[in-house]
Amino acid sequence: MSTFRLSLRVVFYYESDRWIAHCLEFDLLGDGDSKEEALQCLSAAISLQIEDSVKYNNPRNLIDPADGKYFEMFAKGRDIAVGELSIHIDGYEFDRVETREYADEGGVDSPLAAV
Repeated sequence: MSTFRLSLRVVFYYESDRWIAHCLEFDLLGDGDSKEEALQCLSAAISLQIEDSVKYNNPRNLIDPADGKYFEMFAKGRDIAVGELSIHIDGYEFDRVETREYADEGGVDSPLAAV
């Protein structure tokens, strides 16, 4: 079995009183009361996406990039470290996961807006 190596980017943002962890390569989200909880939910979503894509032999379902505005949010975000994606699926390896936090300075929802 060959190994697929992927690099992932995750942008965190605060929306509707919840932290969102958004994986740009898969366009999948996790949410939670904390960034750590959002990242755990995102890990589960990515795992399910990969497992189902393999199970149903649907490789086109693997990579479905997010809308460009989320890539812009990632580019404007600041580097952070809040934990790791915990995805363990045979045949898949994640070379690098970059996480950034985006805060809209004008946004009311963000607890970082005043920073």
